[in-house]
Amino acid sequence: MSKKQAKQVTLSGLSGPTRLDKALREAFPQWGRKAVQQTITSRQVSVNGRVVWIGSWQVENGDRVEVLNPPVAKPTPPSGWDESWLIEESGDLIVVNKPEGLLSESPPHRDAVNLLDLAQSRFGPLVLFHRLDRDTSGVILLSRPGAVNRYLDWAFQERLVKKEYVAVVAAPNQLARVGTIDAYIGLHPQRREMVAVVERGGKHAVTDYEIISAPGPGRPDAQAVRLWPRTGRTHQLRVHLAHMNAPILGDRLYGNPESSPRLLLHAFRLVLPAGQDDYPERTFTAPVPEGFWPSTVDFLVKSYLPTPP
Repeated sequence: MSKKQAKQVTLSGLSGPTRLDKALREAFPQWGRKAVQQTITSRQVSVNGRVVWIGSWQVENGDRVEVLNPPVAKPTPPSGWDESWLIEESGDLIVVNKPEGLLSESPPHRDAVNLLDLAQSRFGPLVLFHRLDRDTSGVILLSRPGAVNRYLDWAFQERLVKKEYVAVVAAPNQLARVGTIDAYIGLHPQRREMVAVVERGGKHAVTDYEIISAPGPGRPDAQAVRLWPRTGRTHQLRVHLAHMNAPILGDRLYGNPESSPRLLLHAFRLVLPAGQDDYPERTFTAPVPEGFWPSTVDFLVKSYLPTPP
């Protein structure tokens, strides 16, 4: 894939010697902190013609900084609730199609725009029963305080909730047409924001998958997959696929962030089991966002994932 046009800036307005990573974030606020760090460490930044790969490098007013391959701009989170996100409101159960770029909930000790707060502004007090990564879109469940929470607690604790995701991954890779990835996941040895497949320690994680499109002539480096996680570990699908040399396109942590403007991972379907208090089995589907699939695989995917009515 060809590189994007380089960005140049002559620094100004600094109060004194400043870290390179901080100066870049101030000059290009649309770039995320992690993306800036990765761009620097991958030797894509030069200061006054000299390649610099250390974020703490000191820069000053008048320094000319060039970024050879700029990171993808982080999406701007929505400022308010959007009624189009609502998939279904069934009694005390609220089913939402979360957009990419929006946190499921705010991290501890940090005030950030998030789905839970936006949904509560529309529906009142809610409980969030599971999470999606910020850059993953798709089905997510919330509920009002009440009897439904006992049923949802039981369903999630017994691992009876079935989840199906769709993704576009890099090709060629080590995936079979249909298969299972069974690999333990633990802390990354160098980067605290990441996890990794580990041989010792960690938590057991299992993902079933099926390839639903072959690489096309216009995009030979991509193919679509369906994914069914049996467990719910942090970043499970992303790290399992990267372990199989099939990172999800647009993955800023485990793949090549330049391969797609967004993370091509979508929580497509969720099935709640029949169970306590006479709750019937229910299936909820979030339509795949427009433009999600590369055009060369779009027509192949639609036969597997019909658009919900």
